[in-house]
Amino acid sequence: MKWIWAILVVFLSGCLLTPNIYRHGFDENDVVTPLPYTLHLEKKPIANALFSPQPAYNLSWSFNGLYANYMGVARIEVKNIGNSNLFIYNIAINIDGQIQKWGDGNDGKRVDRGDVQSFIFSFKCPKKGSYEYKIGLYVLSENRNKRWHDYGCEWTPQHEINISGYKPPTNYKMQKNYYLYFDRIKKLIDKDPNPAIVMQKTEEATTGYDNKYTIAKVCAIFDYLYSLRDTKYVNDTDDEDIWNSPSIALIQGGDCEEFAMTISAMIKNIGGTARIYIADAPANHAFAAVYIGKDLNLLRSIDSYYHANLSYAFFKDDFGYWLVADPLSSFYLGGLPVEGYATGIDGKTYQWSMETNKLYAIDVV
Repeated sequence: MKWIWAILVVFLSGCLLTPNIYRHGFDENDVVTPLPYTLHLEKKPIANALFSPQPAYNLSWSFNGLYANYMGVARIEVKNIGNSNLFIYNIAINIDGQIQKWGDGNDGKRVDRGDVQSFIFSFKCPKKGSYEYKIGLYVLSENRNKRWHDYGCEWTPQHEINISGYKPPTNYKMQKNYYLYFDRIKKLIDKDPNPAIVMQKTEEATTGYDNKYTIAKVCAIFDYLYSLRDTKYVNDTDDEDIWNSPSIALIQGGDCEEFAMTISAMIKNIGGTARIYIADAPANHAFAAVYIGKDLNLLRSIDSYYHANLSYAFFKDDFGYWLVADPLSSFYLGGLPVEGYATGIDGKTYQWSMETNKLYAIDVV
């Protein structure tokens, strides 16, 4: 009988010493849906000048999310290096002779001398393959009398673009609120040594919007962190994976965990609800997602914010929809995360998966 009691003591000791490995996360009344918000571009000026200085600008662009039958996305940047103010009233892409345009040509963005403006341009991708393409910019130039001359469309030289196909989904396992990650993230966000810095950057990113919690504010925070990607992303090359609080990341930089925690903390500051996803090998990546409600109606507001017709990646659970927010992968809110890929045809919302064996979903409570 002694051996039975010994086993029982060891068993009970193990139960007492082993923590509950899953924490309690969000309840139904914890999740908050952003309000819709519509943004409008500036109206195109009347072209009533016979002459105006020739436009001079530097044009650069990059792509992400180029999958067959989905909406491909380009981020186009125009830097005015000339002596006249410019107005960009349309953008086009010519893929193997098929032209698609950014807008209807009635509105756009002003680019003053020395200024830089960026545009998110979406277009329907053709089937899988390599194609020749060129970018067209529709430009007005202002003269000394404040009148505008329309120079029409100016095309870039030809380039090559590759459209990806689909891959089979990865059968990864999802775990929610695993205690090691949950406790670590909660401590770093709730006990941030400099929360005023996070609040200050949140207010700077969302300046110009009203006090309500809107999807435009979420987009603005995402864009702000995307703008820090080149200067603040620091790849953790140490053997020990050290995580820092959001305020330290905003000052010193950080890797994917810091970016995910920072965007979650900033969304939390404006009254929103965020979650962090941590992908196991081979991805070894962390990214955030923001709660957008029980339906997908807010996607129209995000389209309005970016002035584009976009494709979106999200997770769905009993609460509703969680839109991916990974500025290390995409230049718009809702793009595929690092190691994410399309698995089939849909169009507006991605059928997608990612390269990982296990995915941890952590509520930022």
